[in-house]
Amino acid sequence: MDFEKLTYNKVITIISSFSNLIFLLIHIAYTIIFAVFGAYIMVYINASSAVLYLFLFLLIRYKKYGIYVAVCGIEIPACMIASTIICGYSCGFQLTLIGLCVLAFVSSYFLKDRGRVLNPLYVSAYFAAAYVFLYFFCRSVDSYYHLPINLYEALFISHSIIVFVFVVGFMYALLKYVFLLERKIRKESNTDNLTQIANRNALNTYFEGLGDLKSNYVVAIFDIDNFKKFNDVNGHLCGDYILREIARIAKENSLNDFVSRWGGEEFVVISKIEISLDETYNKIDMIRQKIENNKFVYNNKKLHSTITIGVAKYDNDESIEDWIKRADENLYHGKNNGKNQIVF
Repeated sequence: MDFEKLTYNKVITIISSFSNLIFLLIHIAYTIIFAVFGAYIMVYINASSAVLYLFLFLLIRYKKYGIYVAVCGIEIPACMIASTIICGYSCGFQLTLIGLCVLAFVSSYFLKDRGRVLNPLYVSAYFAAAYVFLYFFCRSVDSYYHLPINLYEALFISHSIIVFVFVVGFMYALLKYVFLLERKIRKESNTDNLTQIANRNALNTYFEGLGDLKSNYVVAIFDIDNFKKFNDVNGHLCGDYILREIARIAKENSLNDFVSRWGGEEFVVISKIEISLDETYNKIDMIRQKIENNKFVYNNKKLHSTITIGVAKYDNDESIEDWIKRADENLYHGKNNGKNQIVF
């Protein structure tokens, strides 16, 4: 399963559907087993539960997850408690209460924004109390049915396996979803929302990662020439369009370089010197040429845009702030001397 492609609602649907199918199959199996051994009270209980879980698929289908969890939260412990009292503690029905604690926490997490959810700590305390109650009750009161020893053992082992798989499965799903959210949050915290390229936070992280290798890099800052006119003449949505397109062009023509939005209409490119300094300058200037020759069209209106670039090679022992400052000074030198050029 590709968790990267799962949305919040899909995760809830998958978990609910999986749970409901497991509960349905378990109750069908119980119905058959107890019918074979003549435990007809258990047959009626489990057959009724199986019909209920068939109906609950409709709740999942129509995304009534809160109601679904509430029904399961009543049916499962009630059925397990009744089954333990009727068949005895040795069958292991009470073990299911442990798995329900996990379901309580998982449900509270995924349904936290869908209405009021019971505190999972309170729910778990209730299940723990029921577990202890059943232990002492079954020691003092004889069970209604006396089943074969091998059936007791088979049921206890089956319930142990079911609870183990239930707990591991749900915790695995929750863990994968949390990891997915963490990756999404990290990506969003390092991505400019408008242009979808790296933002200033990601830029700072990249600078830190260069370490002692900064002398092999140049930093370029470029600014969109006369950007204000796009907003003033065609509106701010047009300005947003120009920013997105220029970010795209810069990214497409800097495949081996780091490109980020610095702020406003300014962008930063960090490029490694691979062949020569002149080759690196020419590679960065290619961005300017591509933008100058690009046909921008907004609302069927053809637009033209250029950029001015300031570039600086890292000088040994200077701070990152001074490095950027020198590139910025070169940028404004170009802005004051005709624009649409690269200055280094």
